[in-house]
Amino acid sequence: MNINEYFEEFAQELRAEAGAEENFLRSTFVEHMCSLMEAEGFIPDYTSTNFKHTSKGLAVDAWSYDENLMKLTLFVADYRDSGKLEPLIQGEVNDSFKRLGRFVEACFKPDYARSLDESMPVTGLAWHISETKDTIKQLSLVIISNAALSSRVAKLPKESVAGLNTQYDIWDFARIYRSETSGREREDIEINLSEFDKDGISCLPAYLGEDSMKSYLMVMPGSILATLYERHGERLLEQNVRTFLQFRGNINKGMRNTIINEPHMFFSYNNGLSATAEDVATNKDGDRLLSIRNLQIVNGGQTTASIFTAGRKEHGDLSKVYVQVKLSVVAPEQVEEVVPRISEYANTQNKVSAADFFSNHPFHRKIEEFSRRLWAPAPAGLVQQTHWFYERARGQFINKYASLKYAEVKKFLLKNPKAQMFTKTDLAKYVRTFDELPHEVSKGAQKNFSSFAGELGRAWEKNAGNDFNELWFKQLVGKAILFRQLDSRILRAGWYTGYKANIVAYALAKFSNMVADSDSHIDFLKIWELQTMPESLAEQLMRIAEKVNGILLNPPGSATSNVSEWAKSERCWNAVKADKMELDDSVSEFLIDAEREQELESDAAKDDEIQVGVHTQTYVIEKGADYWRGLLAWDNTNRKLTEKELGVLNTACQIPKKLPSEKQADVLVAAEKRAKLEGFFPDK
Repeated sequence: MNINEYFEEFAQELRAEAGAEENFLRSTFVEHMCSLMEAEGFIPDYTSTNFKHTSKGLAVDAWSYDENLMKLTLFVADYRDSGKLEPLIQGEVNDSFKRLGRFVEACFKPDYARSLDESMPVTGLAWHISETKDTIKQLSLVIISNAALSSRVAKLPKESVAGLNTQYDIWDFARIYRSETSGREREDIEINLSEFDKDGISCLPAYLGEDSMKSYLMVMPGSILATLYERHGERLLEQNVRTFLQFRGNINKGMRNTIINEPHMFFSYNNGLSATAEDVATNKDGDRLLSIRNLQIVNGGQTTASIFTAGRKEHGDLSKVYVQVKLSVVAPEQVEEVVPRISEYANTQNKVSAADFFSNHPFHRKIEEFSRRLWAPAPAGLVQQTHWFYERARGQFINKYASLKYAEVKKFLLKNPKAQMFTKTDLAKYVRTFDELPHEVSKGAQKNFSSFAGELGRAWEKNAGNDFNELWFKQLVGKAILFRQLDSRILRAGWYTGYKANIVAYALAKFSNMVADSDSHIDFLKIWELQTMPESLAEQLMRIAEKVNGILLNPPGSATSNVSEWAKSERCWNAVKADKMELDDSVSEFLIDAEREQELESDAAKDDEIQVGVHTQTYVIEKGADYWRGLLAWDNTNRKLTEKELGVLNTACQIPKKLPSEKQADVLVAAEKRAKLEGFFPDK
C-alpha cells in the first residue's frame, strides 16, 4: 500500500469514526493522533481542547504534561479535508508554531485564564500553565497534520517561548504512514554516543562466536543516562515493562541520598541496568560503543528516574555517578521470545513477573485466538458475519493484508472491519469502565493498562486463565460496542463541550453501578448478538452522560478549572455514584438476574474445558512425530521426565499411526513445558 492509497483509507476510517459528520473530522483526527503518540510513549496521556482564537492568533488542540520530566507538550492540528494529500509548506509550519507559542505566552499573563469560560476544556490548560509555569522545565510544541511535509521546509524554529526550553516537532502524514504501516511498536530511537565522547563509551564484549547473541558490559556516566531520559522519556523503557511495573518518577530515597551525599559510591551500591537494543555500532576493536539503535531499559527504570530526578530537582552532581549496564543486542524477530525472558530474570524482585503481560502471554494469545475464530452475528439488515480483531501486538492488523492483492484486501476488510479492531489498551479501558473504575480509566491508556495488567495477572495465576473463555470474549465485545457507540453519540450532543473520554467512562460506569444496585447484570451477550446499542439503552445512557457532564464540569472548591485532574480522582467517582438517577423500565430487557448470569458462566466454563482439550490434542498432533522424538532424545541424556510422561511421549512419537487422547495430550504438554525450563530447546 503506497502513501496515497493509505491516505484514502485513513480518510475513510476518520469519516467512519466521526459518524460521517464533517464538522467532527478534525477533532477525531486530533484524538487519533494523540492516541498514537500515547501508545508510542511520546506522552503519558492527553486532554483535547480544540481551541482556536482567530483574532488573537492563538490555537491549541490538545495537551499533555509529563510530571517525571516536568515537560508540557502542546499540539496544534493542521487538518485538511480536500480529499487529497496536500503539501505542508514552510509558511504553514511557522504559522502553526506561532499560534501555539502565542497561547503559551498568553497563559503566562495573570488574567488570561480568568478570561476564559470555565466550561471550555482549554481553561484547564490555561490554569495549569499559569499555576505551574515556574516548574515547567521543557516545552514541546507539536504540529499534527494530514498533509505531507514539503521537502522545501528547511528547518524548524529554535527560539524559546516564554523563556522555556522549547522543542519543536511535526507529525505529518508521511510520518503517520511510516509509523502505522511499519508494524513496529514505536519509532526508532537512534542514540549517537559519539555526541558525548568522540570515541564513544568503553565496553566489554560478553559473547562468543557468530551464533551467540551479542552482549556488552559497560559503565555509563549518570549524566549521559539522565540526558537520554530527558530526551526520550519513557520511550526508553520497554513498553510492556513500563506498563507492568507502573513506572513512577518518585525518587528512591536510598538512591537520592547516595547521589547527593556519596555520588562516587553509586556504582558500588546499585545493581545497574539490564537493557536491549536492536543494533549497535562499535569501533574496529569492538571495545567502544559508538551508537545504539532502539535502546530499551528492561530492568532499571527506577534507577534511571532517580538519577534524572536527583540531577534535575536536587541538583545532584551526576558527573561522579556511574551505572553498570548489561546490554543485549536482540534482533527484531527474536524480541517476542527473548526480551520477556531477560525481563523475567532481571526483575525477580517483583511478585508478579514483569514478563507476564508481554504480548506473547497466554492471556493475549487466548483473546487473539477467540478474535480470529469467533464470528460476530451480522447486524440487522446485513448478511456478512465479521470478526472483532484483537491486535495482540502493534501492526498485526495491517500486516495481515499488507501483501495481499486489492481484491483480497477488500475480502479481508469485509470480514475484519477496521472499525472492529481493538488493542490491549482498548481492552483494559472497556473492562475497567464496567468494573466501575472510571477515575482509573481517566488517567490515560497506559496507566490504566498498568493497573489492569496487575489485576489480571493475579487473576490468571489464581485460576489458570479459566475465567477467560468465549463468554468473556463476547461480553468484552458487548462492552466495546456500548463504549464506542456512546462515544460517537456524545460527540454530537447539544450539551457537549469537551472531556468526551471522561464522560463516556463515567456514564457507563454509573450505568453499571445502577444496574448492580438493582441486583441485576447487564446482558452483554444480547449486545453481542445485536452488534449494536439498542435505542432505548442509548437514550438512557445519554441522559446519564448529560448528568455526569454537569458533575465533571463542576468540581468542588477551587478546582473548577482542572476538570481533567478532578476526573482522575476517586472523589469524583464517589460524587457521580452519590447522584440519584433512575433506571428506565425500557432497559429491563437488556438486564439479567444473578441466577441467569451464573448459569451463563457455568455453561461457558464447561464449553471452554472441552475447547481446551481439543486444542491441546490438536497442538500435540500438529507438532508431529519428529518433534516429539527430539524431546525423547533430549530426555535420554537429561533424564527429567517421569515414566508416565515417557509412556505418552512414546505414543506421540508414533503420530499419525497412534494418536494421544486429550488427557494424554495434557500430560505431554505439561512435560514439554517443564522440559523447556530444564533446558530443552526444540530449535536445536
